[in-house]
Amino acid sequence: MTELINYMKMVPKDFWDLVKTTGAPAQQVFQKFWKQVEEKPLTKDEACDCLNSLFLYTHKRIQDYNAPMAKNFPTTQFSKNVLGQKENLWWLDHFTAGISAWSTLNWFSGQKNKEGKLNGASTHFVQGYHDDPFYIIPLMHQAWHEPSRQDSIAIEHVNPGPLTQKDGKWFYWAGEMPISLVQELPPVLLARPFRGATAFQPFTKDQIINNIKLKRVVLAAIPGKIIPARMSQHTDWREGKKDMGPLWPFADCNSAAHSTEPILELDFIQTYEEFLGEQGERWDEKIGDKGDSASNPSYGTGTPTHPKDPDPEANKVLDVREVQILLSAKGYTLPVDDVYGSMTATAVRQFQMDWNKKHPKELLKVDGIAGPMTCAKLKL
Repeated sequence: MTELINYMKMVPKDFWDLVKTTGAPAQQVFQKFWKQVEEKPLTKDEACDCLNSLFLYTHKRIQDYNAPMAKNFPTTQFSKNVLGQKENLWWLDHFTAGISAWSTLNWFSGQKNKEGKLNGASTHFVQGYHDDPFYIIPLMHQAWHEPSRQDSIAIEHVNPGPLTQKDGKWFYWAGEMPISLVQELPPVLLARPFRGATAFQPFTKDQIINNIKLKRVVLAAIPGKIIPARMSQHTDWREGKKDMGPLWPFADCNSAAHSTEPILELDFIQTYEEFLGEQGERWDEKIGDKGDSASNPSYGTGTPTHPKDPDPEANKVLDVREVQILLSAKGYTLPVDDVYGSMTATAVRQFQMDWNKKHPKELLKVDGIAGPMTCAKLKL
């Protein structure tokens, strides 16, 4: 039986020798299963083969594209075997707040900053605007992306996040948006502000499709560890975050991840394609970025990502047992077993609905997730 491989155990020289000799065949294996999962489910063995091949193929691309960056891979920004010891996991969608997959990878590498320290942030997967995803931390290890969810698998989608406009030009946190990127993905003005932001860049159709495919692969590789109620995004866990934002079809993607319907036949995929249209040249075919720090995302600047960093919002999200005890005290029937399973998710959802009936001016999102706002109400 095929299992997920922990390539982090290897001596770096041996690992890179393996990448050199097997990277190209691994690409072919990955892309065979990547095409298959678009149409039909993978077996556990096929899913593990897909991910193991993607890890080698990912590092081959890093080596081929930017050899100096590759010296800092495999990344050392992870905690060993944390997820492998857990029976129940979460999935967490993020966006990068940046505009380049390569700059994002550079930030998540083991390269130390000017202070001689690691940036303290990482992810399991990175998805650019187009093309295949990158897989940089094996799933048995914890990535450093959200301290309150140290039991989660993370994916980062390249997207600048909130945008502002001045004198006809668009800007994100790091500066002016490239014209060619604005032409490919024209910013969308919101009818109502989202956590203070009034405009966002949409995601690409490729990002949505690859998000679903990757979730299907992971769910097949580690069956039973992530139930639908434990699919989440960063806004669920931190009040100051805006990812994935209002333009991300979160519910549709997660529903599709747990279905077997061919992805390209999903109605919302067609609707989103019509929404985007065919505009401009592909940004990732034009960009000459080799991991320039100027395009790096804003991780580690204001909110911690390393699990040992002080977290000013840590008390806003309760652990599973605390949630279960508070729900039980309020009369909801569920076991207190430290497992965020279907019974806990159902009880949280029922609490959210009951709260909304009693407090129509302080509505909670009814999603079965005990995020900061729901936890605050549970403690009352």
